[in-house]
Amino acid sequence: MEAICADKIYGPNSRIHSGFVVYKNGFITDITEEEPDCQIHDFSGFSVIPGLIDIHIHGISGNDTMDAAPEALQEISISLARHGVTSFLPTTLTHDFEKIKAAVSEIGRQIGKTAGAEILGSYVEGPYLASEHRGAHPVNYMREISMEEIDELIKASQNTIKILALAPEKEMALKVIPYLKSLGILVSLGHTNADYETANLAIDSGASISVHTFNGMRGFTHRDPGCLGAFLTNEHIFCELIADLEHVHPAGIQLLHKAKGADQILLISDSMAAADLPDGKYKLGSLTVRVKDGIARTMETGSLAGSTANLMSCLRNTKEVLGLPLESILPMATINQAKLLGVDHEIGTIEIGKKLNAAVIDDAFNVIATFVNGKVAFMEEKIN
Repeated sequence: MEAICADKIYGPNSRIHSGFVVYKNGFITDITEEEPDCQIHDFSGFSVIPGLIDIHIHGISGNDTMDAAPEALQEISISLARHGVTSFLPTTLTHDFEKIKAAVSEIGRQIGKTAGAEILGSYVEGPYLASEHRGAHPVNYMREISMEEIDELIKASQNTIKILALAPEKEMALKVIPYLKSLGILVSLGHTNADYETANLAIDSGASISVHTFNGMRGFTHRDPGCLGAFLTNEHIFCELIADLEHVHPAGIQLLHKAKGADQILLISDSMAAADLPDGKYKLGSLTVRVKDGIARTMETGSLAGSTANLMSCLRNTKEVLGLPLESILPMATINQAKLLGVDHEIGTIEIGKKLNAAVIDDAFNVIATFVNGKVAFMEEKIN
């Protein structure tokens, strides 16, 4: 048995405790003010929050999901732990179909084997997207939806795909959405030029996530609300948000919060290989990306190409933009994702009976330590 001592422990339902989180064999057994008789990790002066869950991330620290390599996924896992992320979905992007298949296959093989943040499954973003809002997805690899191909991907992944993104205006979209839902795979809608009616039909069919809301989609006007209008007003869809303050203006973050509330926003990093690295040229799948002043854009079109942010910085930005206490916005990066993925019985909150997946942070959102399944996945050197 071991325990973490901290000034603030952020529990479920906005409860804040001071004292000790006691755990054994990777699971939380108690949250108490009484000092337990066991080894104690002293983080006095700091806060303990649930480990962040990044469901949409392409890469970090020079590594990319599309590398389809165990060492790349391992390094992504370790890098994420430095930012308080304890679980993630490595995310593919539009590429040659065999490349995508190889990526989800490797992700499936590496589940349970990472040293940092744990892999929960994969997120397939592309190739079933629309060229009008391509973003950093190459048009030459985009294609129509094929049930046979999707079954191939699912088989290659060893049934570990958790989310699949598509443009709802694609010919087979309204047929494949309920099929994927029946298999327990969430459908996200993005890189789309769909109108309001088509987007709502897709949601009615079972789609449940808007891909990086505001970005890669038809915008809103008062006479043509577009798919964005559907995402903002339909209560049955969750909205991803890249809160790096480049992809979405602070007013957009405020608008999304007013429309959806904290319980239907999913903070994501959407980070690519250049995250945590200096400005320069990098690869995002098959595309060359230039990073200048920390902003990643494709060399071909100048479109934003993912982010160089991390989920902890996005959480901090969201807090500053909305002016809300930390406990009010934590669901956007923790329990919302866990509920959607059906793993909220194990992760997403600091709660008795759940895994000790937690981050220790200071008031400036610097990560002091990260625990994954009760083991130290990262520790700031000054604390050792």
